[in-house]
Amino acid sequence: MSINQVLIILNGEDQTVLLEKSNKIVLAKKKQENIAHDHTLLQTNFDSLEDLIKANTIIKNQFSKIDELVIVYRNINLNMISYQYDYNHIKKNYQELMNIIYFINLLVPLLKDEFRFILSFEKNNHYKVHFNNFKMSLIKYLESLKVDLLKSINIDIKILN
Repeated sequence: MSINQVLIILNGEDQTVLLEKSNKIVLAKKKQENIAHDHTLLQTNFDSLEDLIKANTIIKNQFSKIDELVIVYRNINLNMISYQYDYNHIKKNYQELMNIIYFINLLVPLLKDEFRFILSFEKNNHYKVHFNNFKMSLIKYLESLKVDLLKSINIDIKILN
């Protein structure tokens, strides 16, 4: 049986999260050359709520329910000293976080009764403060969502490092 999988690729790649027997919709900043399976690509820079609302509409049209949402945020290569003080980078990081949380809220009506979040992150690094904040904020939000939806949806959160 095929499952419906939505992948949000913020940075990097992780082939282990791609299921061969799945219907995939991929949201990414650019074309994903390494995804060999059939998929629908929706390009967005994650700064635009309008793009995410359009993506939600496309997902609703293609999937009656979603089995799995995967978020990939790996291989972050930064100039450690300047990045911590780069206002535009910091602003973009937290804007993406807010928009991802908003997008997940849009998807809630499409979640199956047994649903999985898979988070593919790199390990914490004390030099990547804003990445660590992004990761922990998203995890805390998903844990709260899991509690809020406990009576209607059984949510499993799997974190890969």
